[in-house]
Amino acid sequence: MTPTATARRPDTVDTGRPVGRSEVIEAVLDAATELFAERGPDAVTVREVADRAGVNHALIHRHFGTKEELLRIVLAKAIERMAAVARDTTNTGEDIRDVIAAMRREEPAIRLLAWALLAGYPIEQIWPEYPAFQKVQSVLAEEQEASGAAGEDPRIVVATGTAMLFGWILFRPFLDRAARLSELPGFEDEDVLFAAAQHLLDRAR
Repeated sequence: MTPTATARRPDTVDTGRPVGRSEVIEAVLDAATELFAERGPDAVTVREVADRAGVNHALIHRHFGTKEELLRIVLAKAIERMAAVARDTTNTGEDIRDVIAAMRREEPAIRLLAWALLAGYPIEQIWPEYPAFQKVQSVLAEEQEASGAAGEDPRIVVATGTAMLFGWILFRPFLDRAARLSELPGFEDEDVLFAAAQHLLDRAR
């Protein structure tokens, strides 16, 4: 007798939707990062995040509580990723290239930070810690002390460099068009950012 195929139960069909707590949380964080960065947190509803993530919107309230808490966690995760790279920084030479690359990978989170600040979210709530910033600052201060240099305060140098990098990330389309960067042969913006960062760091060494 030829065995007949057993029909799969409806609850075993792969729907492509996230299942389980960890998958749901990851899907929601990814969807929130994308939507918040595209339109700003005030213009996005929890239901829209749920639809993008492929989950029931009630799960967002269960796991995150409010939209404000979801925003805080999205930014906190970005801080953790950048801090993980910055923790390995032992000098402000080539190590800074890795820090710059890590920050550029967090473009959606940086755009989201800009949206949140423009919308009036308190910075101490949405981005309360700055481990990557502080690590580079402390390494630069150590280098300054070791060399006996009386250069510019490392806090000013790192703040200026961060402003340059954030501005480049946020306004790249405008900068491309205004400065006609695409016309430059062999132009590589990461090399430009690294060279500019080194120039700023030299002011403190």
